[in-house]
Amino acid sequence: MQSSRRRAIISAALAGCSVIAIGTIGYSTIEDMSLLDALYMTTITVTTIGFKEVAPLSVPGRIFTIFMAFAGIGVILFTGTELARAVLEVNLRRFIDKTRELTMIKRMSDHIIVCGYGRLGKAVAEVLIESSVPFVVVEESGQVCNQLEENHIPIVQGDATQEDVLLAAGIGRAKTFLSCLGDDAHNVYAILLARQLQPKITIIGLAVEDGAEERLRLAGAHQVINPYKLGGKRLALTAIKPQMMDFIDTSLLDSNMELELSEITVRAGSELEGRTLAEAHVRRNFGIIIVARKRGDDTCFNPSSDVRMQDGDILVGLGPLEALERAEKIAAGE
Repeated sequence: MQSSRRRAIISAALAGCSVIAIGTIGYSTIEDMSLLDALYMTTITVTTIGFKEVAPLSVPGRIFTIFMAFAGIGVILFTGTELARAVLEVNLRRFIDKTRELTMIKRMSDHIIVCGYGRLGKAVAEVLIESSVPFVVVEESGQVCNQLEENHIPIVQGDATQEDVLLAAGIGRAKTFLSCLGDDAHNVYAILLARQLQPKITIIGLAVEDGAEERLRLAGAHQVINPYKLGGKRLALTAIKPQMMDFIDTSLLDSNMELELSEITVRAGSELEGRTLAEAHVRRNFGIIIVARKRGDDTCFNPSSDVRMQDGDILVGLGPLEALERAEKIAAGE
């Protein structure tokens, strides 16, 4: 967008400078004027101001003046056309991109809504892009929205505490709502509205101040993240157990490594339903480790091999991405 305007300004400036240079040299040569007088004659002719001539013009000088007058009009028209074209091109491109984004958002389902594109929201978006997870950003700042549009990130501009804004972000079809706004009050309002519009959606809230976790949970958040507490724990664990944190960083957080954590949902009719971990030979057949099993509100870490899997169980698996994807398909009955 900026390049189109820059090209238009440069083209107009070059055209204007060329005409002024030609006029100054022409008057100086034809009428034997000084450079200042020649520049003055060129300026009043090109701009069509028409002040008094420096000296009576000869016939060749008058013919040259006619040429310069038409050249000045041409430059003015050219400049106006280039600037109008640049503005129209920018607005048209923005309109097309906005229409494409709205169409894409309307087609989204089971996506994630990220409210607020501050430091935390930006970090969340980067991870979602890396993981190829569909998401929509809700942001109020026009400048930030323009940057996101240029990067082709789905964006809905507006206040996340307004119903029409969340509806435009497709909250009725979304699976997760992340409230990363800058203060706890707005996060509470956004969570309350999201819970009202989509009772089944999973909501994760950001706690900015100490003591805000309970308010966010009462508003309807399933999980509340306090980045300062998490950061403090991370620093402490790095100091106390550096080898453990190094393993986590290299195996789970490093995008170049193969190990990942993933949720595996057991569905009715799949090969895993009704079988124990030992009977299903999960480690041998898939090459993954089951580190936890969640059944409703009950979470069991490091489940024993005789745990029998049921429809709706969520297994947390650790292993290579391809193995996890294969296990997810088997658990889903595909």
